[in-house]
Amino acid sequence: MLVRTEGIVLRSVPYKETSRLATLYTRTLGKLTLIAHGAQSIKSRFGATLQLLSHVQAVIYTRPTRSIQILSDCSHVRVHKGITGDLTKVAIGQRICELVLSLTEEGQNSPEIFDLLVRVLNALDSPEVDAVLLKLYFQIQLMELLGFAPAFSRESVEEIDDSGGYLLLENGTITSEAKEDLSTLFASRGVLRAFAILHRADFDIILRLKLTAAQRKELHTLVTTFMQYHVPDTYPVRGQKVIDQVLGS
Repeated sequence: MLVRTEGIVLRSVPYKETSRLATLYTRTLGKLTLIAHGAQSIKSRFGATLQLLSHVQAVIYTRPTRSIQILSDCSHVRVHKGITGDLTKVAIGQRICELVLSLTEEGQNSPEIFDLLVRVLNALDSPEVDAVLLKLYFQIQLMELLGFAPAFSRESVEEIDDSGGYLLLENGTITSEAKEDLSTLFASRGVLRAFAILHRADFDIILRLKLTAAQRKELHTLVTTFMQYHVPDTYPVRGQKVIDQVLGS
């Protein structure tokens, strides 16, 4: 069956002499591993469409009995030139791809995850955007779509005073007091509020959110620890060192 669908290129590697294996997260078929025959040839019809982070329109020949489907044709929907020219944004984009590759199942469709990818990558492509903050927003939203959404109330966030508070890692509750026998992480008032904003605020508000370097680093620890707590066996760590270097610089 031939299927035409949009997709984001999460991974692309050479295969044999002239082909490539690519993993796309598609709008209608979820995550798929595809073979693009002849993609490495000089006159390939695929051109540069299989570069990492490309937003493409793909024509896929699918068969339920195959684990690897065939990419018949591919064209660009959007080229993220604002990402590819910035090393920090490239690292963030690669980390986002790594998270989706590790935490989603092959062939399990989620249009919401595809839309989240498109929204974040389009924003990352814009100038003067806080790339690290976008990645943290992506992580929190992805956790919700995977079934691990934080569960705090507006009142509990407002109760946090200048002395700071705690995030309960088990359920994402924000509280002013640590709970015995529960895994908690202390954070400042501003960072706990930023955590709440990343989860519930409109996207245009996220783009206007301003944090100090110290707050961004603390928020990064908070979000990453919460995510790793819930998916310890599948949480990817390879790209984390790169992000830590980005934050450190």
